[in-house]
Amino acid sequence: MFKNKILQTNKQTNKQTNKQTNKQTNKERFVKIQVVRALAIIAVVMIHTAPVGIIQVLIRPFINFAVATFLFLSGYLTKFSVAENIKQMYSKRIMRVIIPYLIWSILYCVIYHKIDKLLLNIFTAQANGAMYYIFVYVQFVLLTPALIRLAQSTKMRWLGWIVAPVSIVIVKYIPALIGYQVSPFISLVWGFSCLGWFVFYYLGLLLGNDLIDLQINLKILVLIYVLSLLIQMVEGYAWFLMGDVNCGSQLKLSSLISSILFILIVYRYLKDNKYHAYRIFLGIGDASFGIYLSHMMFIIVLSHISLYNRLPFILNSALILLSSYVCVLIGRKVCGERICRWFGFK
Repeated sequence: MFKNKILQTNKQTNKQTNKQTNKQTNKERFVKIQVVRALAIIAVVMIHTAPVGIIQVLIRPFINFAVATFLFLSGYLTKFSVAENIKQMYSKRIMRVIIPYLIWSILYCVIYHKIDKLLLNIFTAQANGAMYYIFVYVQFVLLTPALIRLAQSTKMRWLGWIVAPVSIVIVKYIPALIGYQVSPFISLVWGFSCLGWFVFYYLGLLLGNDLIDLQINLKILVLIYVLSLLIQMVEGYAWFLMGDVNCGSQLKLSSLISSILFILIVYRYLKDNKYHAYRIFLGIGDASFGIYLSHMMFIIVLSHISLYNRLPFILNSALILLSSYVCVLIGRKVCGERICRWFGFK
């Protein structure tokens, strides 16, 4: 009898310990994800404040992981169980971004004096250059049930790996090689299409649902990643010589490889308990969506100040990031929860 009581007590203690461990693990995982989001949004701001021209060849390879990382996290946090209630997933995820998209698109149309073409700019993600991301994200949300089936098919799974590189070759490389000018309509559609970004969300789905488990040594991963950055610089310089003003683009084959390698490093960071989460980035990661929506506003405003235009690129990025972050914090303090959600601040 006494032994049974001891056994029951031990079982209860073990259950409580396991619950506490799970809570700590989930909390640490949440913080790590916010840290990664913070790094990604910092890179987004740097991309949009980076100087044009030859300097992009050197700068952009180090920050081109930005959008790829956000899309990877979206896929990584999507469990296959969402397929059981597709309508709820659509409602929750799409409504979370569509209202802020509409509000900020209207604001940007007013600032850019595009109000006469408001509907056109809204339906083509042209209110602001950064707004294409919402269209890409919504496409992935809508495609999630099909992508889950593709990921679960051992025979057809490989198709998900080739969508992005094949589409980039068709739209970008082949026209450049044969001297063909892509029509404005195709360029417009390509600008907010999910095709070039396909591999990142898809990779997130596979890794997040344990369909693949990569055990590559972290040091080797980092080394290959550094080599890929050098290759990205070489390709960027080649595009610059061909007169491409967007020579630092995230959508070129070398950028694709670098971003995949960066994502694998992120995956190792998220999975391995020996790597700590630096909480200094927690607030920025938590406010990343609001920073994304508002940072272009501050670029527009501050670009009219001569001192801002004379500052080094890094200081400009820091100033825009800080201004956007403070904007989100003030919005959370001043506005109610519903309005905060409308503006993407929460």
